[in-house]
Amino acid sequence: MMRKLPWLLLAVSVVLNVSMLAGVFYSERAATRVADPAVRPVAVSEALSLTPAQSEAFMALQASLQERRQMFREYMEPVRRAMTEALVEDSFDRESYRKVISKRREVREEYFLQIGEELHDFLRTLTPEQRAVFKDLAKERRFLWRFMGGRAQIRNASAGK
Repeated sequence: MMRKLPWLLLAVSVVLNVSMLAGVFYSERAATRVADPAVRPVAVSEALSLTPAQSEAFMALQASLQERRQMFREYMEPVRRAMTEALVEDSFDRESYRKVISKRREVREEYFLQIGEELHDFLRTLTPEQRAVFKDLAKERRFLWRFMGGRAQIRNASAGK
């Protein structure tokens, strides 16, 4: 046993060091996303040159999207739990798991339809020039996902305050 102890300690040390490096790498990537000003509501508002009325509607849109995100998370929690419970059962019931996945897909689809409709309603209030600017912004990879409520947008909004 004494011969194996140094090797065991070495293995544990390597695992801890790799985990720490991964944590540093991840935190650097997360910090980069937080620092990305392109999706902050204020930056988007300025890029679009919104009028005061449009700016107010934009902030209402952001608040509504945040509220919908929270409701979506709360509604999805039982679905996530059901998925986990189905996975840890002694035998895998493919049909019951398919029902859970189908429910998840339906809820997610409805969520994206609702926020897409809200965003479309807001974009209809913009001038053609403002819509062209929005379209250019949306070419950035994952802009629309963050704009419509991705995790980075939430962090950016709180980092900007």
